Amino acid sequence: MHTPINQACISNNAIPLIGSIYNRTGSYLAFVWLGLGVLLPFNFFIVADPYFRHKLHNTAIPNASISHLELSYENIVTLCSSLTNIITIILVTFIFVPYIHKYRIYTSLCGITICLSVCLSFVFINVENWRVIFFIITMILVVIQSVCSTVLLNCFYSLASTLPSRYIQGFVSGQSLGGLFVIICSIISILVSSHVATSAAIYFFIAIIVIILNIIVYYFLEKTHLFQIYTSAIQEVNNQYEPLYHESLSSSSYNDSHHLTVSITSLAIRQRLYVAYQYTKWNFYGILLTFMSTLSIFPAYLSKIQPSYPSINYSNILWTERLYVQVMTFLLFYIGDTFGRMISLKIRLPSLLHPRTLFFICLTRFIFIFLFGFCNFPNTNGYPYLFKNDFIYALLVLTFSISHGYCNSINMIYAPRRVPAQLSSTAGALMMMALTAGTCIGSLLSYGVVAVYGNNKPTTIPHLQ
Repeated sequence: MHTPINQACISNNAIPLIGSIYNRTGSYLAFVWLGLGVLLPFNFFIVADPYFRHKLHNTAIPNASISHLELSYENIVTLCSSLTNIITIILVTFIFVPYIHKYRIYTSLCGITICLSVCLSFVFINVENWRVIFFIITMILVVIQSVCSTVLLNCFYSLASTLPSRYIQGFVSGQSLGGLFVIICSIISILVSSHVATSAAIYFFIAIIVIILNIIVYYFLEKTHLFQIYTSAIQEVNNQYEPLYHESLSSSSYNDSHHLTVSITSLAIRQRLYVAYQYTKWNFYGILLTFMSTLSIFPAYLSKIQPSYPSINYSNILWTERLYVQVMTFLLFYIGDTFGRMISLKIRLPSLLHPRTLFFICLTRFIFIFLFGFCNFPNTNGYPYLFKNDFIYALLVLTFSISHGYCNSINMIYAPRRVPAQLSSTAGALMMMALTAGTCIGSLLSYGVVAVYGNNKPTTIPHLQ
């Protein structure tokens, strides 16, 4: 019997088999760890803002103001990453089969390791005389790691979407834990060393170790029954193309039949995406709006928020100059994001049968753009400064991040459950497309947010030494 589009279609393709998986807790923790490492490079390029500003600052001029390279670093990183992500996900989804492939995973993990190793080597190189070239190389590394991370996300989301919801919840929770891990490493490195270059070197080394451990974890994961179940399910889905392939071989020459088979397969993929979209369109737009509202102000705008009280009231410059943004913005955001994703394992409101209500909740998050405008942002263009207490700013960040983590996780969990079992992997790839599109659009909106609330002209702000 055909299930109406507006009704939830619970996917049970892996549930009868999941009981035979040994060490299910180990498999769950493996997904958490894979999620932790997959977005580690992007989180680093954002959180390591003080290091890159130190590299891009013109120290030859005493009391030099912030350069355009320093001021635009967060925006350019987010924009390069977002555009690369959306182009890559379109290619992977519409041209290549959007399913897991171990060679894609290993190649991507190795590519991320190489990018981090290059970044580590730059820590010990003086780039004062070629800051623009260093900036360009950094953006190239951002693009490369974004391609690798997007391929990994596509593969892992497709894998987790075919399994019970706890696995996809573990994977998305691992992503937020990755951000939390990055900022904790950054804070520790700042406390251990007073020089940003040494702090960055410590962080890069830890990041490389984490990615290498990701390779090891995935190697053992693909040996488990969990991976074998998924491989069997994908093989069953792909077998539907085999009759078309043999029919095309018997009706034409090899070249023509090969082209015909590819066309039929591509058409089938597009049809599967369209059907999955009809079932999950409210979750699709919910994820899109969630990341649009988040990336429009984090990190480009929030990383520039300053303490509510004058710096002269603080005897420890380490807090005001180096730790305030790390703790009050990044640490609180990733704590709230992690908490929001974890509570989705126990609390799921609204229910699966009310996707429009969930969509409306995601839409209301845009109000945070206006609320954060009342905080202490430098060079304001006449916007009123009302929240003159750091506690209010911290409460806003926590509320903002918890809502982001919860809305993202609950939409990711619901989407594969709303489609027939054969389309669960396709729904995961579709949600990944919504995520990357929201990230890209949000990063573009961040330029407008910074321009509205602040002046983009360079200002005289003490540089970190």
